[in-house]
Amino acid sequence: RLSASFLNDLQDIVDTCKEKGIELKVFISPSHATQWESLRVTRLWPVFEEWKRRLVEITPVWDFSGYNSITTEAISEEMKNYWDSSHYREEVGDLILNRLFSYQAHTVPEDFGVLITPDNVESHLGKVRNERESWAETNGDLVKLVEDLNQKSEIASK
Repeated sequence: RLSASFLNDLQDIVDTCKEKGIELKVFISPSHATQWESLRVTRLWPVFEEWKRRLVEITPVWDFSGYNSITTEAISEEMKNYWDSSHYREEVGDLILNRLFSYQAHTVPEDFGVLITPDNVESHLGKVRNERESWAETNGDLVKLVEDLNQKSEIASK
């Protein structure tokens, strides 16, 4: 569920930064694609999309989530971009900062980080949905893994 309190707090932060002349950068972290898949499996994807819509009503947001060349890294024992599905490595953090501050832009994959606003949020959400479909077509094993883990979690919580 969307928290009105969170959104009000964000609005207060944005307003304070504007009053004080502080440049605020808001971004959504790049969890691994399996993390986003778990939102779909638990039927929370529409809530996630609505959250993005509500955020951009308050301020532009850099979106690093979804299915891109960083978040779709193949799962292995020693991953380049992630410690686990929601904790990215320092190098990914550097790419985020480079995108946010237009620094060494040539080092940032073109598909990593999109500035979303009320003007482009719907097209962006549609693009992410399409990218998810493409990812799922070639990663059926991971989709099944997330579905199985969710089912086991539901059983365990009963």
